[in-house]
This record gives sequence, structure tokens and C-alpha cells, in this order.
Amino acid sequence: MTKPRRQAKKFALAGLLLLVLGFSLLIYLLPLKELLGQSQQIKAWLAQTGYAAPLVFFAGSAMLTAVGMPRLLLCTLAGMVFGFTWGFIASHFGTVSGAYLTFVFARWSGRDAVAHRFPQVLAWSEAVQGKGWQSVLLMRQLPISGLYNDIIMGLSAVSHRDFWIGTLIGFLPLGITASLVGAGALQADMTHLAQYFGIAAVAFFLLPMSLKWLLAQRQRKSLNAS
Repeated sequence: MTKPRRQAKKFALAGLLLLVLGFSLLIYLLPLKELLGQSQQIKAWLAQTGYAAPLVFFAGSAMLTAVGMPRLLLCTLAGMVFGFTWGFIASHFGTVSGAYLTFVFARWSGRDAVAHRFPQVLAWSEAVQGKGWQSVLLMRQLPISGLYNDIIMGLSAVSHRDFWIGTLIGFLPLGITASLVGAGALQADMTHLAQYFGIAAVAFFLLPMSLKWLLAQRQRKSLNAS
């Protein structure tokens, strides 16, 4: 690796650390709950873009997720703005894409430096990589900020393919739940409101349990095969 490229990666790594610290502080200080209260204003603004509104939200949620915005807030907001179907589609693929942007930047900027200075991280990453997308799926269920998960996996040996598969599936349970809650908040009819919230409650408990069961079944088959 040439010296200018090494210098560029060092600056990028320093920028990554500042990004994490800066946006963690910013998100902590931001009145995020008030953002949901502005859903009608956001909806009116997006309406000006016409049929491109879901794409605009997709791009915005990708960028915000990449810098650490809580994805469930974006999923809830999308449900409030677009309703469940389009809200879920725009927020799910937007937040997955944003997570991938962070993953790619972390891999490009810091993986070599971290592996050189902290070889134990490389050993851990090889163990994680051996489980493929299942390891990514499991990490998505941990109560850790998605930004930190994306950076950790970017510094590991997890493949791009496994990151996409594990994240697309791993984001589903809470993403569906948050979009349902957002869509339900728009319902003036109490019966419809109860239906949305009831489905959201079932999704919150049933989907994670289904994922855990499927993973357990897959692991059992792998053990039997070996």
C-alpha cells in the first residue's frame, strides 16, 4: 500500500471515530420525539415531490441511518407518512442501505489498521464469518445501536453478501412493528387503531421468536449433518 493511501485511510479512520462520537452526542441531544410530531408537515413536504416521495424518503432514511439515526424512529415515521405498505418498504430498504454505507466505510477506512493493532478482533471476526449471515442476523437482535453493529461488522471479515442477507432479515421484526405502530397512529377510527396496534403487538413477539426458531432448526441440521 502506497504512503498516500495509508495516510488517507488514517484520516478516514479518525473521521470514522469522530463521526461516531459526534453523531452519538447529536442524537442524544436531538428532540427525536418531536420529529414524530412533525409527521404531517413532513408528509406535506414529501407530497410536493409527487410519485418520487417514497424514493426521497428512502434516500433520506439511508443517509440518516448511516450517521446513526435510530432506524425504528424512521420506520415509525414512514408508517405515519405513507401508511404501512409503502412506509415499510421505503424505511426497510432505506435503513438497510444506510447500514450498508456505514459497513462499507468502516471496512475501507479501518479494517487493516484494527487487524494490525488488535489481532484478537481478526480472530473473532473469522469465527463470526464462519457462521455466515446467521451471525449477522444474531447481531441484529442484540440491544446495541445499529451504528456500532455496522462498524463492528465492517471491521470484521463478514462478507458483503452475508451482511445484506442477515440485515435484510434481521431488520424485519422490529421494522414491521414500528411501521405498523406509525400507520396505526393515523387511524381516526378506534377500531382500526386497535387492529393496527394489535397486529403490531403480535408481530413484536411472534417474528423474533420465529427467527430464533428457524436459526435453532438450521443449527440443529448443521450439527446432525456434521
